[in-house]
Amino acid sequence: MTKWTLGYRYPIALTISLAPALTSMMVQAAPFEAPPATGILDSLCYDYVPKIEKPASDQDANAQPVEVDADRLEAKQGGTAVYEGDVKVRQGVRKFDSDYAQLDQKSRDVIAIGNIYYNDGQVTVTSDKTLKSNLDTKNSELEEGKYQVHGSPVRGFAKRVVMTNNNQNITMEGAQYTTCPPGQEVWTLKAGNIDIDQKEVFGEAWNASLWLYDYPVFYFPYINFPIKDERKTGLLYPGYKQSSSNGMDITQPFYWNIAPNYDATITSRFMDKRGLMEQVEFRYMPDPAHTGTLYFENLADDKQYSPSNPSLAGLSDGHRYLMNVRHGSALMDGSLRFGIDYTQVRDKDYNYFNDFSPQVGTQVDSQLQQSFTAGYYQPNWNLTSEVRRYQILSPYALLPHEMLPRIDYNYYQQGKWFDLAWNSELTKFGYDSGSAATLQAGERYTATRLHLAPTLTVPLVDAPGYYLTSQYKLMFTSYNQEVPDNLVSQDRSRFTDADSKQLTLKEGTITRTLPSFRLKGGVNFDRPLDWYDGKGTQTLEPEFQYLYIPYKNQDEIGIYDSTTTRQDYYSLFSDRRFAGLDRISDANRVTVGLTSRVYDNVGDERLRLAVAQAFEMTPPKVRLYPSNPESTNARSLLSFEGDARITDEWFAHAGTQYDTSEGEFTAGNGAVEYRTGKLTTQVNYRYIKDGNLDYRYPTNTALAEDLSQAGLVMMAPIADQWQMYGGYYRDIKQDVNIDRKIGVKYDSCCWSINMSLEWHNQPDNVTLKPTSEKVIGLQFEMKGLGSVGTGGRSVTLDTELLPYVRPFNLKGQQ
Repeated sequence: MTKWTLGYRYPIALTISLAPALTSMMVQAAPFEAPPATGILDSLCYDYVPKIEKPASDQDANAQPVEVDADRLEAKQGGTAVYEGDVKVRQGVRKFDSDYAQLDQKSRDVIAIGNIYYNDGQVTVTSDKTLKSNLDTKNSELEEGKYQVHGSPVRGFAKRVVMTNNNQNITMEGAQYTTCPPGQEVWTLKAGNIDIDQKEVFGEAWNASLWLYDYPVFYFPYINFPIKDERKTGLLYPGYKQSSSNGMDITQPFYWNIAPNYDATITSRFMDKRGLMEQVEFRYMPDPAHTGTLYFENLADDKQYSPSNPSLAGLSDGHRYLMNVRHGSALMDGSLRFGIDYTQVRDKDYNYFNDFSPQVGTQVDSQLQQSFTAGYYQPNWNLTSEVRRYQILSPYALLPHEMLPRIDYNYYQQGKWFDLAWNSELTKFGYDSGSAATLQAGERYTATRLHLAPTLTVPLVDAPGYYLTSQYKLMFTSYNQEVPDNLVSQDRSRFTDADSKQLTLKEGTITRTLPSFRLKGGVNFDRPLDWYDGKGTQTLEPEFQYLYIPYKNQDEIGIYDSTTTRQDYYSLFSDRRFAGLDRISDANRVTVGLTSRVYDNVGDERLRLAVAQAFEMTPPKVRLYPSNPESTNARSLLSFEGDARITDEWFAHAGTQYDTSEGEFTAGNGAVEYRTGKLTTQVNYRYIKDGNLDYRYPTNTALAEDLSQAGLVMMAPIADQWQMYGGYYRDIKQDVNIDRKIGVKYDSCCWSINMSLEWHNQPDNVTLKPTSEKVIGLQFEMKGLGSVGTGGRSVTLDTELLPYVRPFNLKGQQ
């Protein structure tokens, strides 16, 4: 509490000390967090909210000089001092006014009456009634006080406030709380009686009710609430949505504050068409260096289960569950690190993520990743290891190879005229032979791989405007490979030579040693432009690369972590044609590229155009699988990338890959976006030759056709308090809708309602036949109390299947 010691000015001083505690307790008396001003009408809604005022200096406010002014000062017989008429007290940013103030210097009683006003830069308190206090006991009483928090719409009222026990105990009668502007009280929280003990963590309120306009809508016979910055055990806000597959979906979380560094959230999720699911999340941090989360959800009996339901055919009953463990540890000042990211659902529950959309787990191409990592990090070197396993969420997927484990050692050294790197890896590849995730009989090949790659990089020319760098690498790889006799049919067909019809996989030790030489250089020209007040700049940046790697037949080696990379402008300047280490392509190629940029008068990039192509001196012979044909192209795809900020509102992007040999486009994407104020709209398109209709089904070869998808997303204000948003994606070639969403939000000063309707293709990993899913979302929010419903507090242009992306990669402000 603030205390002044300035003789007969005590009555004024005490009043100023009382107000911060009073208003602080009033604000904290509400059982929900009070946010800052929000909404689409901020400038209009909260222009009445005073700004926060900070002291002009760092000096303690109590040490500031006090100025007192009044129309009349009278010292009465018996030791009573009276201020009358426009009493004003100032101390720094603190202000206190009243019509009348009186101090009895014997009893130390203080009375202030009429037009009481207090402002300390953080909160304003007013009252037309009376303030009574005693300087010795610190007992105080205020009648009919109003408060307004600065920098926030939080305001309220209390009929009577009593402070006792040296201001430790506070009792408020008839307290009210709202964030609505004066005269627009859509909602108000009212409490008959509030008791606060400032030594405790929580206060108590009786006879509390929530009012909409002049009507009570919810009653709390008793509530307690935090008065300090600490978490509290209790119910959180429920969630609601309606969908075709799950029906009415209601969640009710319960938060358990176990300890300052331990807590749990227990959620009951009732799905009308599924049943009752229990969800438990336990978070722990025994030490800042060790943090983690344990998550589990369980549906004892799914109503949708039956032996005839093909989507759940892999299950023997309706019991469905998910478990997730995330943990991170850092020891020795962060040099030694450990991590776990483990997620598992019930075996053969292929559609768990499609049905329930859990917000945990790492899922890629119908594979649920389970990873354990450890590493030791130093400035010039690091030693890391990982064990990675997978749970397959498709009955048709080929079992992936697991890393059991992988150990990496990397070393870096920068000299005056060279950079030296040593990259090495030792990995054991296996697979879960007991998994039933594949319908194919047989076993997979396995191996232990050792890879060593010392690299020397020597800058030959390094000057402003141009550079030339050479790189020398030696890649040694050894495989200790095991090939079973009953190899699965997919592997047998992939590793059967197209000409000899013989299986190429080899049992035993296989070694591969390949040198690599790369020479890369570029020049940067620039010139002034007349654009942008004559201060614009255009660059022209030609660059080239020569890469040489000799050919070595690698058909004897299995594919453990490699795949073909899609070519674009940047991949053409890489030294790899395949991702992973199982295939190192031969190369005798020259890559040339040209980039041009335009900068405005403040140095922001406005336009970037880049085009590149690689020319094969010798066509590469290395294939991913022996069954694949060898490449005969003398030139790579011609790749183009372009980004433009045409004006401050208009943005554009385009990217294409063109096959100059066949005279056709193999891929392309583009977007045009307009943004101004609250309006955002984007039209986008993507094309991939021989793409896949649904990226969620990579194993469904029946759907492998050209991908040709167009999309439109928009967010637009349709009135002062109304906002519309939505998205539409359609596959033009297949003539099917992928995802459609439309929503509208009404946003007033202190409450909002958000309604959305979405149709999307719900994937099915078993039948491979997506079903049309309809989801209805409804959210009602009272700002300063919280929200009830689904989704976040702000509208979003994301849809269920496709996120909103700004595909513009320009430097500077956007």
